[in-house]
Amino acid sequence: MPAPPVSEPLRHLLVPDAAPLPGVPADLPPLPNLAALLARLRVEHTLAPDADSPASPHELAAARANGLHGEPGRIPWAAFESGTVGTPCAWLRPVHLQLGMDAIQLLPPEALQLDDPASQALLAACAPLLAEDGVAARHAAPGLWLAQGEPLRGVVTLSPEHAAGRRLSRAELVQADDPARQRLLARLQSELEMLLAAHPVNQAREAARQLPVNAVWISGAGVLEAALRPRRDVLVAPQLTRLLQGEAAADPAAHAAAWQAIDAELAAPLLAALRAGEPVRLTLSGPLRAVTLASGNGGLWQRISSLFGRQALNDVRSQL
Repeated sequence: MPAPPVSEPLRHLLVPDAAPLPGVPADLPPLPNLAALLARLRVEHTLAPDADSPASPHELAAARANGLHGEPGRIPWAAFESGTVGTPCAWLRPVHLQLGMDAIQLLPPEALQLDDPASQALLAACAPLLAEDGVAARHAAPGLWLAQGEPLRGVVTLSPEHAAGRRLSRAELVQADDPARQRLLARLQSELEMLLAAHPVNQAREAARQLPVNAVWISGAGVLEAALRPRRDVLVAPQLTRLLQGEAAADPAAHAAAWQAIDAELAAPLLAALRAGEPVRLTLSGPLRAVTLASGNGGLWQRISSLFGRQALNDVRSQL
């Protein structure tokens, strides 16, 4: 769910992957802007999906912040992010699945480090097979393809960010309301896996001792019934997510630096908007919950309640 560039003053900052990590000290360096925000904001709502939910707390919070409706697993992210109205869409990602006897595990797609030529070559091979079943696909970015077609209507999918590392059954990869469509998608995924197995891109990857691309992941499927643009005053902080995707995921110094960047680059303008009397929101999310804190109307009761309801950052993080 890439965030659009902010062209209006920031009003809502979402910070995914904000929960403390095992093995990384929870204590953080001074974060004056976040501390000042938390001293003046109060909890507005908490999203806590079930453990087996197809959507993460951050996904649900980001959809809500943008006015994007849909049940977990049915939020039409691909249509929303591509600006497509009225046509079923989905994101397709070439991925590596670890196949076990009774479970499947997804490797984070970014770990494959696919470049543009490899991604284009894989799509060129997969596109005719997709087209046979009524799905048109085009290249959106390295490792990311936009798919459109009726088979993508009425399906439940998991985002790769939410699915990576979880033990899944093959039936959980994509679920359709219509049994015939479910069979079509399951067959299509199997055929794509067979096609990829002998692809020259994979032969080159294996020769270079890299994991092969052995599957295509479907996510963000659905239809956007009316035009809806991403809100320009809403921003997702990328720092912690990028850190977790890299080699420094367990480095305390890198975590501290990521939080300091969020504080200086994103929390500071949000605090400035709050001090200017603008309504603002801050959402922190982790694997269990997304907590949104908001400013009130600035009246006497708001000032009194903020004194007794101040949230320390680590207190909020411990809930996530």
